[in-house]
Amino acid sequence: MPATPSRIAFITKPSRNFIAGPDVDVEAAYGELARETDPDAPVETFFDSGDDAQAMADERLALLSPERGRYQAQLPDGLSFALALDYSQATPTGTVIDLERDTNKPALTGELGIDLRRGAASIMMWG
Repeated sequence: MPATPSRIAFITKPSRNFIAGPDVDVEAAYGELARETDPDAPVETFFDSGDDAQAMADERLALLSPERGRYQAQLPDGLSFALALDYSQATPTGTVIDLERDTNKPALTGELGIDLRRGAASIMMWG
């Protein structure tokens, strides 16, 4: 669709712009790192409903709001524990406890490494 003056006026109407935030914690943590484009430029979407666009803006903010981390660990029971995980129906979750970082929070399994030769396994969790 060509960018005619009427189309540009329609797209840039304030009633068509949906904003979640501002959240000063998100801005302080990420700044302009989350976008490769101008941070003040709107994110192009193709929603038919303004409610859907607002819901997506709120979900983006909710994803960026909590502090998340990536945690890697060797599994104590090695192979037997890793092979017993059932990831066929849902992503396995657990609790990451790291006393050095004062961390005790839920996380999901992002990667599972199995070394059959050594009988060892490692897990990467995100949360």
